[in-house]
Amino acid sequence: MPSETVSGGRAAQALEAMSASVESFHSVVATAEEELRTYSAHRRGVSEFRGEQALMELGPFSVGRIDPEKFADLLGEADALSPEAIHAVERAEAILVAFAGSDKDLHCVTVVRGGDLRDAVKGALTEVGQIFGASRAVEMARAGIYRPDEHNHLLGSLPFRQWNRAERHLAPPLVVEVEADDLVPAGLGEFLDGEVKVVLVVSGITAPAPLARLITPGTFVMQTADPAALARMAASPHPGVALLFDEERDGQARFTHDPDQGDTPWKRITVEHLPEQPMVGRGRRDPTWLEELAHLKTLAAPPSVSAGAVAGEGAEPAAEPVEPADRLAAWLLSQTDLGEG
Repeated sequence: MPSETVSGGRAAQALEAMSASVESFHSVVATAEEELRTYSAHRRGVSEFRGEQALMELGPFSVGRIDPEKFADLLGEADALSPEAIHAVERAEAILVAFAGSDKDLHCVTVVRGGDLRDAVKGALTEVGQIFGASRAVEMARAGIYRPDEHNHLLGSLPFRQWNRAERHLAPPLVVEVEADDLVPAGLGEFLDGEVKVVLVVSGITAPAPLARLITPGTFVMQTADPAALARMAASPHPGVALLFDEERDGQARFTHDPDQGDTPWKRITVEHLPEQPMVGRGRRDPTWLEELAHLKTLAAPPSVSAGAVAGEGAEPAAEPVEPADRLAAWLLSQTDLGEG
């Protein structure tokens, strides 16, 4: 197994390759935080100004006897937000400020040895969901529709399944370090939506094509040993998952499935290296990893090759279709004794 230094280096390289997506997400968070701070400062300033204005209008008699802010409320000049909405805005502002100024890297996840890959990704996305939940809470508060009993959950962790379409397109990329023994990527399919992108930085020998089962028409899928190649996934407008090997091995497939390259699987898949598929004893079911490899080969093969593979090597070529006119001519000839003269 590579050292932690090597693994960490590859994770940093992967994050660098995804830098465009990283910067885009941080820009969105910074903009939201700045807009909310400006709005809150303006709201507090207006509230204080109205209170001072009411105090001046009431004159010295009101000092110590009348609350100027409550008096402004009676005149209909108070802040339009309810106390519950103001509290929600303040909590949302604290969340966004904390994320914007935090040193914690939201993009890097490490699966503990023996841990669950899906749960690690789910937890990381749920944490990011706090940003989207806080933004939603502010929008509802300003629109006057915030109800604490219905919407307070937005100011906590927001699971990925509750993200809307826009939020899924703003999702930050995740770089996940995982041991080969814990690489079970099938459960990641539920997160591959919008523009969610996950890079799996694996240490150790893996199955040949563990990501093959995640190939769908609209999902970018890659297996590579080159961190720089990940930039292609970062630029894709589709959700994506990539597996970054710690080195090139003959037994590990390297390929790219790019949804923008065609309308059929074999046009979308570029294979850099494909391992040989060993035989399995008669009567035994193929192991999962062999099925994944066979699945990848089938998807990557042009139609004529795929058809031949289905028929089996050495199979007799299919007979040419016989036209009705040819059948009639053959029957007429069979009824004629050409030997009579």
